[in-house]
Amino acid sequence: MQEKEIMWANPATAGIIGLCTSVIPLAALNLGWIAPAGAPILIAWLLFGGLVQVICGLIEYRRGGLLFATPLLVFGLMLCITPAFEEITKMWIKDFTIPATVTGVGFLVVAVFVIAVAIAVGLVSKFLFILLAIADCGIWLVSLATVGVLGGGSAMVGWFLLFVFAAGMLYVGCALYLNEVFGRLVLPIGEPLFKPITVDNQTAGPPTA
Repeated sequence: MQEKEIMWANPATAGIIGLCTSVIPLAALNLGWIAPAGAPILIAWLLFGGLVQVICGLIEYRRGGLLFATPLLVFGLMLCITPAFEEITKMWIKDFTIPATVTGVGFLVVAVFVIAVAIAVGLVSKFLFILLAIADCGIWLVSLATVGVLGGGSAMVGWFLLFVFAAGMLYVGCALYLNEVFGRLVLPIGEPLFKPITVDNQTAGPPTA
């Protein structure tokens, strides 16, 4: 008996929404729009929003989609789950002084990688490229302020940029979901910034390896 092939649905929308439900509250907390008393609840949003991204990233790897799989895993683990555990650690050992520079250095590594992500998503959409560029500026500002290179005002600007990025990604998530469900363009996300690679008159999509 021939086994029925199992098809994996596109997990991009769920991963993007997981990102938004983590970054938007975190940015709002750091901007002072949410009272510090709400920080413990935010840990749950970071953990489960990050977990959604990791699961979706693994599914996307299974489908052969390197372009979105890698950022979903990096953002889910490094920008959501890791900060959540950092906050939990602070609560456990609150009597000790924990240098914030460790987090800043880690964020700097992510900031360098996001440059590559921004270039890569230019193959999909100019709007996505702009959003990732905004996110990268925000991560650089927050990171450099955390390690003490820039002042605290720079961190506030950085968190605002991250909020703008996440708000834009919320639109992208809704657009991808509606466009796929209806099978036609419902909400546009813009034309590609870069032209796909053409080999022997055949158009190649984003690289998978």
